Amino acid sequence: MALELSNPNRNFITAGLRRALHRFVLVVAALTLCAGVPAEHAVAAPLAAGVSASVAPGQKPHSVAVGFYLTRISEISQKDGTFDFDGWFWFRWKGDGPDPTKTFELVNGRIESAVPTEVQEDQGFHYAQLRVHAKIFHVFDVRQYPLDDHVLPIIVEDSTRQSAFLQLEPDQGSGIDPSVALEGWSVAFDGAKVNEHRYQTNYGFRTLGDKGSDFSRLTFFVTLARQSSFLSLLKLFWVTALALLLSIGAFFVHSSDLDARFGLALGAIFAACANTLSLSADLPDTPILTLAEQIDMLTVLAIFLTIFISIFSLRLRYAGRPHSAERLDHTSAVVVAVGYLAALALILFFRL
Repeated sequence: MALELSNPNRNFITAGLRRALHRFVLVVAALTLCAGVPAEHAVAAPLAAGVSASVAPGQKPHSVAVGFYLTRISEISQKDGTFDFDGWFWFRWKGDGPDPTKTFELVNGRIESAVPTEVQEDQGFHYAQLRVHAKIFHVFDVRQYPLDDHVLPIIVEDSTRQSAFLQLEPDQGSGIDPSVALEGWSVAFDGAKVNEHRYQTNYGFRTLGDKGSDFSRLTFFVTLARQSSFLSLLKLFWVTALALLLSIGAFFVHSSDLDARFGLALGAIFAACANTLSLSADLPDTPILTLAEQIDMLTVLAIFLTIFISIFSLRLRYAGRPHSAERLDHTSAVVVAVGYLAALALILFFRL
């Protein structure tokens, strides 16, 4: 004889089965959601703007060694404050942190192209390379132009992790390829330096409160030195030097010959002014006087001086004193030439 359950018992068992089935569905859904979100996303989300919450007590930041090898430098523009380079960066790190080639950035430049390699294992370290072509923005110090030397920084930073989580350090082997050449310059590698930079913002991540964000920076330095100072001066100022010689030569033209005498001086003025405009096209707008501009100004003043002396010499001749006018011309030629060379030597000796 079959047993039959009463309605109360049957309802109790049915309700229990429903609750168990409901819990099972919830557990399966939760596991599915967790599996669909990679763990790295859960970690990187608070760091997306370069900020994070707090470091766990006793936790040390990850250390990433970075190396740099320059293979080409070009398109140097002192006026625009830019230069281009091609080179290799490599990264060496331990642990399971993010690949630094994916979070790497140039603070003072714009990466035009970046080709990463696969992450490899190298004596217990993770190792990856990055071939980079970039444009760097740099304010050139042109006070001593055209006798100027420069130190060009290439600044590396991680775009997501603060210094409390990641510290950069220079790796061995950084340098410049021997084939790197730049017309008129000697190019050399001048080492690397690590420092911590503070951004005065929390990037809107309110967990940090009102304090700023600190990031580890690694700067590689490339030096540019002029190869021939004398040739640089000669190429820039041979026109103004010729103009000054013409204006001094006007002293040996008879002061009564107005067209020839003043024509030489005025032609010299226009030549010197044209050279000044040519220099301005190569230099940035700056409130300071560069060495080149000081030399040009000295030359223009000397040419103006020859014009004023010629006017005074002409007045002496019209006053019936031709011998005095000739003595003034010959003496002025020597005085202007010697005075110009002495002033030029002082400018070069005490150049800014």
